[in-house]
Amino acid sequence: MINAFKIVWEQIIYFPLIIRMVKYGDQSTYQNFFLGQAWKIFNPILQVSVYFVVFGFGLGQSQAHTNPAEYLAWMLLGMAIWRFMNEAIMGGSQSIKRQIALVSKMKFPLSTLPAISIASAIWTFLALFGLATLIMLFGGTGISPQWPWTIYYLVATISFSYSFSLLNSTIIILIPDYISILRLIMMMTMWIGGVIFKISSFNNIIGDILRLLPFNYVIDGIRDAWYRPDLHFETTFYPATIVFWSLVLLMLLLGSFLHNKFKKNFIEYL
Repeated sequence: MINAFKIVWEQIIYFPLIIRMVKYGDQSTYQNFFLGQAWKIFNPILQVSVYFVVFGFGLGQSQAHTNPAEYLAWMLLGMAIWRFMNEAIMGGSQSIKRQIALVSKMKFPLSTLPAISIASAIWTFLALFGLATLIMLFGGTGISPQWPWTIYYLVATISFSYSFSLLNSTIIILIPDYISILRLIMMMTMWIGGVIFKISSFNNIIGDILRLLPFNYVIDGIRDAWYRPDLHFETTFYPATIVFWSLVLLMLLLGSFLHNKFKKNFIEYL
């Protein structure tokens, strides 16, 4: 528990540094591109456009909504959270392995590296979330009166992403092959996390299990808060909340323990 408190406190103390490192990292990554950092916005929007054409029209998912614009807004909100978590977790999980040399020169805690990756991924979420909001407003759907809950789900998403990334960052150094397993897991979450298909349509034990998964919790939660209330989600809100935060706490405790135990030997493993 002490290790977990120490890790969280380091994120608070070094928050200004985390923001500066995000700005530096984005500038260095996109400095040779003509459109620069605009690619952080264009890339996810192009991907969503393809999914909308294939699944919205090709497989008829939009028929479950009043019109295609509603399905697009619904899918964009789910994709905003999933893309953010995917980039944050994959980047954060590999951050220590990739940048340990940088930390040894600048002398700041290794635990801030996953946080830097998470903060950098926020632009993807803002781009897709903003686009979904515009489509909702112009389409006449409007924003749900429960919109303040969106802040809660964003905090929950960041908490889960950091806890999972911190745990993964140590495992990847100890077991390099783990990164392949993690990529597979993250790809599967897009299909079973309700990003494109409505999990509420699964009225069986499989659907009940999927609705308790952490990814489904934040994806359906953001839609329930910003788009429109979802009765299926609200019936499982309390058990899903318990599962979600229990998992976040477990990963934070285990991740902080492993991080503090092996951080002095990371260079030897690499």
